[in-house]
Amino acid sequence: MQSILIILLVAVLGSGCATNTEIYYWGSYEKLIYTMYNKPGSADPGLQIITLTQDIQKAQEKGKRVPPGVHAHLGFMYAIQGNVEQSQAAFLQEKLLFPESAIFIDGMMARALKSAAQ
Repeated sequence: MQSILIILLVAVLGSGCATNTEIYYWGSYEKLIYTMYNKPGSADPGLQIITLTQDIQKAQEKGKRVPPGVHAHLGFMYAIQGNVEQSQAAFLQEKLLFPESAIFIDGMMARALKSAAQ
């Protein structure tokens, strides 16, 4: 009887370790950032917008959050394309999800607006 209890205890404890505790859905974000910085010019802003938008949708479908920086990066890509309205919306979403990034995001928003005005 004691060996059965030990086996049951091991099975219960082992199954607890196998649960997925990842809170963020990373999608293609890490690969996209790596490519952008290590192969400048190879990551088209339009393609990045599509990829990030799809990753955000997939995260919502899976009931997970996107990691910090996804909406900021999306805002930056919109700014590069000159789409100020969508850029600002993405930056504001980043601030809403990660309030600790507010000072950084405010700076990005100001630079995007200044760049668009030129």
